[in-house]
Amino acid sequence: MHCHHVIWKRNGGSDDPDNLIVLCKTCHDGVHDGSITLNACGKRRGNLHHATHQNIINKQLLERVVSSESTFGYVTKTNREALGIQKTHANDALIIASRGKPVTFIDNTVLIKKCVAKGDYQRTKGMRSQMSIPAGKIRGFKKFDKVRYRGQECFIKGRRSTGYFSLMDVAGTALSFKPIPKARLLQRLEARTSWLTTTIMV
Repeated sequence: MHCHHVIWKRNGGSDDPDNLIVLCKTCHDGVHDGSITLNACGKRRGNLHHATHQNIINKQLLERVVSSESTFGYVTKTNREALGIQKTHANDALIIASRGKPVTFIDNTVLIKKCVAKGDYQRTKGMRSQMSIPAGKIRGFKKFDKVRYRGQECFIKGRRSTGYFSLMDVAGTALSFKPIPKARLLQRLEARTSWLTTTIMV
């Protein structure tokens, strides 16, 4: 006997018992090759929303880290406004860490990081995937290399074999340069890693 997903897993079917039935091997093969149609209703996988993920992580941290504490947004806002500090993600983190006590800034720089894939997994492009995408270096540069162009730190977003490149900031927003940047005018600062990092002044 075979266990069969009424709504197939590749189509979003759940592992819940409401989506499972038992078939003999002959019927199971028939369902998969299309010669047999099931008259049954299945169940799809549920999708957890961001708030649900956050609540799960929050509960686990509070249970596993003895010295951890929980706070709320309105508390952070009240403490920040009492200290007269501007609203930013970095400043909110400082207010939470200081528990509302006065904060002394010893540096005015913030490190911004963004995670990207270690490699390029898309190998082809086009309507029929007829064009291959080069995964290696083009004119000495790879995608997501950190470069300097016209005194500005950027990251390589797209490359052309003709030597013209498109650049972006750490958030992935394309930067508009005229004329289009050429490879020979780019100064490579860092090789591609799984983290894009840059420092800004606040």
